[in-house]
Amino acid sequence: MRRLLAALWNAHRRHPAQLILLVAGLSLSVAVVVAIDLTIVSARDAFAESQRWLSGNASHQLRAVESRLDQRLLVELKSRSDVRQSAPVVEGTARIADSGERVRVMGVDPVAEAAFRPWLAVALQGGGVSAGSLGAMLGRDDALAVGTGLADRLGLSEGAALTLRVAGALHSMRVVAVLADGGPDGSNEDLLVMDIPAAQRVLGVPGRLSRIDLRLADGAGDPLIAALPPGLILTRTAEADADLAQISRAFETNLQALSLLALLVGVFLVFQTLTFLALRRRGLIGLLRALGVSRRELAALLLSEAALLGLLAGLSGIAVGIALGNGLLETVARTYNDLYFRLSVSDVALSLGVLAKALILAVAGALLASFLPLRDALRVPALANLRQRLDGSRATRRIAGSLWPALLLLAAGGAALRFGPDALWFAFAAIFLMLAAALGVIPWFAKLLLDGVHRWLGARLPALPTLVLSSLRGSLGRTGIAVSALTLAVATLIGMSTMIHSFQLSVGAWVDRSLRASFYLSAEDGGTIPGALIEDLKVAPGVTAVSQMRRRAVSATEGSFSVIGVDLPESAFDGYTLLAGDSEAAWRRWSSGDALISEPLANRLGLGLDAVLTVPSVDGPVRLKIAGVYRDYASAQGAATISLARYRALFRDTGVSNAGIFAEPEARASLEAELRQRIEPHQGVGLISAKEIRARTMDVFARTFAVTDLLRLLAGAIAVVAVLGALLALQLERLPEHALLRSLGVGGAGLASIQLAQAGLLGGLAALLSVPLGVAMAWLLIEVINLRSFGWSMALELPLDQVVVAMLLAIGSAVLAGLLPARRAARMNLARVLREQPL
Repeated sequence: MRRLLAALWNAHRRHPAQLILLVAGLSLSVAVVVAIDLTIVSARDAFAESQRWLSGNASHQLRAVESRLDQRLLVELKSRSDVRQSAPVVEGTARIADSGERVRVMGVDPVAEAAFRPWLAVALQGGGVSAGSLGAMLGRDDALAVGTGLADRLGLSEGAALTLRVAGALHSMRVVAVLADGGPDGSNEDLLVMDIPAAQRVLGVPGRLSRIDLRLADGAGDPLIAALPPGLILTRTAEADADLAQISRAFETNLQALSLLALLVGVFLVFQTLTFLALRRRGLIGLLRALGVSRRELAALLLSEAALLGLLAGLSGIAVGIALGNGLLETVARTYNDLYFRLSVSDVALSLGVLAKALILAVAGALLASFLPLRDALRVPALANLRQRLDGSRATRRIAGSLWPALLLLAAGGAALRFGPDALWFAFAAIFLMLAAALGVIPWFAKLLLDGVHRWLGARLPALPTLVLSSLRGSLGRTGIAVSALTLAVATLIGMSTMIHSFQLSVGAWVDRSLRASFYLSAEDGGTIPGALIEDLKVAPGVTAVSQMRRRAVSATEGSFSVIGVDLPESAFDGYTLLAGDSEAAWRRWSSGDALISEPLANRLGLGLDAVLTVPSVDGPVRLKIAGVYRDYASAQGAATISLARYRALFRDTGVSNAGIFAEPEARASLEAELRQRIEPHQGVGLISAKEIRARTMDVFARTFAVTDLLRLLAGAIAVVAVLGALLALQLERLPEHALLRSLGVGGAGLASIQLAQAGLLGGLAALLSVPLGVAMAWLLIEVINLRSFGWSMALELPLDQVVVAMLLAIGSAVLAGLLPARRAARMNLARVLREQPL
């Protein structure tokens, strides 16, 4: 066995570049998988742990459909025998007056907290980093405890003064304790904890609570719900946390799909390299078979080699992936903050499950890639294996033989998308099946193109170009894998670029149409815009109308979504792009109480025109008839929009959080200064132009897709490695031919030119074939993945400039990969080649 291993290792020792490329390509693929998985796991675990940290040991949470609970409800709850423990909580946001930094405010009952949040129990007993105690907050409306992260940033310690600003009002507070690090990293870095009365005063909600955390006896949930008055919602804490975490699941699934796409390219690289090695070892395998080594022993030996290479690539890929994950984490965390929920995490958390998955994928990928090369080598009779020249006819015949199975796989994937379930994972599985089928079809199309060029130009070309074309046609059975890998990588670049470009244009058009007003007012930190200010703005010179808006999140049996109350002039109704329903009829129905729902909500709940949406209200569930479905990219959870009058009737909420200022076009330039002057006395109200909103929206859009740009580059790098491996293999295979050309007087520069021409031709084939595959991939991303992930649709817009750049990148990458083989060809030792591989 030792001699057998030495014989196999000798092939790697003689051609180390192939081994390095194999391990590097698969390692890079595994690194992408590890980096994305660790980033997602770290972000998700940090969020989940933070939620559990704040929710504590509560089994249920009691909330109001109206924004706040009446704290007198606590008395009734404490009298019930099935309520074991209860803890009131007031939540909100504020700003540090000096720096403007946003912080979270959490009002608690220090006495009740020990049973719910153990991390606060430490501080209650004086276990913080200072000698202070949260018990010092009792009965004080100016005392607070501050998280360690915020204390370090602002230089706060026990006894320090801190001024908060909420809705324009200033509140002077005193730090009585600095919270110990009792939770996960970043959980309390922006947290301020106060006694209930202090939080109510700061947030401007006297006598009101955000929620009541409960620990209920088993089976007590339903009786408690039956005893509650209308307008109250009881949810399990675990369900609420899971529902919030589910919001980002589609984004995470898309990232994981990109990582698996990179792995697919890496596996094809291994397949290509092992195919070449199997062909190079035909003589060795034939000799071993003639000496009595059985097929089973050879198979076990070669599979062990593949597994060892996969293990080596997996280990190195894990190391690179951990480093890459730390770089990705900041970008992904920023996307979570922009789109879903606040997340604070600084380092990736190592997960044994992710690392084990990476090793399994690496080893399994290597074993899978070795199956066909191994089968071909072992099925050939021993004496046939002793032939020195490599016969590419079998590989060439495989191109034609793989066409019909690939087409069947393509049809199966299409049928699965059309008739299968709507689950996102199922859609990705079907698309990967279709991509795998496309990889089998690409070499056939490449051969078809080369044959056509040969028939059309073969007789007109000079000798060397004819030689390049014929050599590439003859070797396509092996280089076809590299063409497929590069085509897939460039098609991914085209498909992602097309999807992002289409999305960007659609979002830009949606923002332009939605922003009908010239300026917008917003209340900071969950506050409201004073009614007197709105009335004052209505009579300002140049103002033609003022719209008003109020939004709240609600939970129903179908899941969470937003309910938006809007009061706007009829002319502004055109800001809604209706996908279902007539604009004039929808306006009339909406004005009289019906609802408009966003496209994501309609797709998620399967609702359409004239369907009924049940919305929880203060007086119990209310059924709203749908007057239209409108395009919306603001939320994947979806929203229902009703008139502000209808909203106020449902929720007893008379506040206004946003307002739009409609102005005459010629008055807009001078109006902004007038509006700011009128707003200045009302602290906590901000003014922003429609132009600035658009710029900020597109900035968030760009940050959201920053991570995909990096992943596309990595996929391209893997494909370049694949092309380089193919060209090196082709050079080794064609050494006798190159030696003959040198003998006939072709110099080193001529041989180098042949190698570069072959590389450029491979890149050109990949560039041509990547365009239709990339457009098809973009269509699938838009019409299937985005629709099932987020619920919104868009028109496919092909970015011609980016397509041209991608095609040039394919050719340039192939030529770049051909530099090393060209250099080797130029420095070829003719005597050594003739001695080792005689003509």
